[in-house]
Amino acid sequence: MQDGDSCWLVVVGSDISPSTSVRVHALQRSIEKLSPALLVETVPGYCSLGLIVEPLQASLAEVEELVSAAVRNVTASPPVQPRTVTIPVCYGGAYGPDMQVVCRHSGLSEQEVVQRHTAADYQCSMLGFLPGFPYLVGLDPQLATPRLATPRATVPAGSVGIAGAQTGVYPVSSPGGWNIIGRTPLTLFDPSREQPSLVQAGDLVRFSPISSEEFEEQQSHELTHYPQKYDAMEQEVVGCDVLEPGMLTTVQDDGRWGSQHMGIPVSGAMDRQALALGNLLVGNEEGAAALEITLSGPRLAFGTDALVALTGADMGLQVDGRDAPTWTAVLVRSGSILSMAGATGVGCRAWLCVAGGIDVPEVLGSRSTLLRAALGGFEGRALRMGDRLRLHPLTQEARRLDGFSCPVGLQPSYAVDTPVPVLAGPQADALTPAARQAFLDATWTLSNDSDRMGLRLEGPQLVLRHGADVISEVIPEGAVQVTGSGLPIIMLADRQTTGGYVKPFVIASAALGWLAQRGPCDGIRFRMCSLDDARAMLEKQSSARKELARLQAIWRHCRTGGTLHMTVNGVRHMVEWQDVTPLEVDHEHGS
Repeated sequence: MQDGDSCWLVVVGSDISPSTSVRVHALQRSIEKLSPALLVETVPGYCSLGLIVEPLQASLAEVEELVSAAVRNVTASPPVQPRTVTIPVCYGGAYGPDMQVVCRHSGLSEQEVVQRHTAADYQCSMLGFLPGFPYLVGLDPQLATPRLATPRATVPAGSVGIAGAQTGVYPVSSPGGWNIIGRTPLTLFDPSREQPSLVQAGDLVRFSPISSEEFEEQQSHELTHYPQKYDAMEQEVVGCDVLEPGMLTTVQDDGRWGSQHMGIPVSGAMDRQALALGNLLVGNEEGAAALEITLSGPRLAFGTDALVALTGADMGLQVDGRDAPTWTAVLVRSGSILSMAGATGVGCRAWLCVAGGIDVPEVLGSRSTLLRAALGGFEGRALRMGDRLRLHPLTQEARRLDGFSCPVGLQPSYAVDTPVPVLAGPQADALTPAARQAFLDATWTLSNDSDRMGLRLEGPQLVLRHGADVISEVIPEGAVQVTGSGLPIIMLADRQTTGGYVKPFVIASAALGWLAQRGPCDGIRFRMCSLDDARAMLEKQSSARKELARLQAIWRHCRTGGTLHMTVNGVRHMVEWQDVTPLEVDHEHGS
């Protein structure tokens, strides 16, 4: 079924069980083996499989044919023997602060809880919530314990928990509401390993009890190396120094695609269109790493010449105290100070693109920052005063783009009164008809609790037919989840990869950049759209990128010399480069 314009949901069963998980993982392997061009990646759930697709390539007929072919191949293929992973756990005490909660709820002693927890063979149905977090089925029913009423602010990495009929292991330190009964010394997630996640979907997992002395001994041998920092012994870093970081400035590219099956969010720029256009202005690939700036901008001291372009919201760009244009390639000389006076119009986020891209190490194929897992970007965090960003040397070819500007007609519109287009989600019938209409009729207010993971909306309470919970499945970007409170949350770049709230609507992908510009207390309205409408908006954005790339080629040609061919009023002309300056090229007629 359709799950937005960039995702399809294949429902394999209706229950949480090892047998259903086996079918989901078999279908996943079969689809990936076919390697269809339309497929970006797959994300398994408990009893469903999410297909993340190229939205302009995947029609319903093509997706149905892909799934049918995969099912035929599964039927003809021999079953795959699952891998078994044994996880040592030190139970109770300081390592298991909620052990007594589970004991009271189950009526068992601590020793009996440990015996039952270690006696079972668990199957990893999926990874989600955090990078490498395994959702394990097979828990003894008597050990099932409701989540904590108030989640902890911090759960240590390696903590083994129980939530309802599920058990799992926290791979990194994070907030969480599971009942913690023990901790493992093993590192469950390390992006420097060939296989970052110790446990994979489809694996069998067994727990083995160890003493506190064994825990300390084994933990001392566990090393985690996040390749997020260049070696300090390398030659001196040339780039720019962070004099002031701004409210929230992170390194983002077009996202960490291909890792959602490991529970790793895509992250990346909140407005990929603004990022792509900015990168084209300075001669980069569309998805190159840039600085994403929220609400207030940084102040940067450049130790080398650089070509920059600020796109998105107008943050009052200045170089050495003088105003500089946005949506334009600007040459910043070594020794100059780049700053931002503050937002001067609509929007709250901007992207500072630099020729060559921001030079930070790739982590799992991306330079994007995932803050809640301290993954990627600049040491896994937002910029701080005193940081030094590494930049690539400015090439002569890039210098020629100084002054190249994006025509207004190609820039995204951030008009505040534009209704956001939404498609029907996989649980469209979870709301009553009156609630569905109320969602479309209301003017929602953006909550202060919103962030890169999701936008929380305040407004009328939506009435759910049968509660907010569903069996956990893929969460595509733009999914509108409705919680038990009856209030919507729009899931964005840093969203978890799977979740268990109903999704009555999904935002059209082309509108996500508009949403990224909405700040606290802004009003938001919605309108229904069709899949064809959503794709037409994406086509328009693609055309804008192609047109800017075409204009860039003309600009380069004018700056480098030679003969320029132009078609004006249907007549083809040939002029020498010295006869024309880049500013005289007609954006409408140049070719």
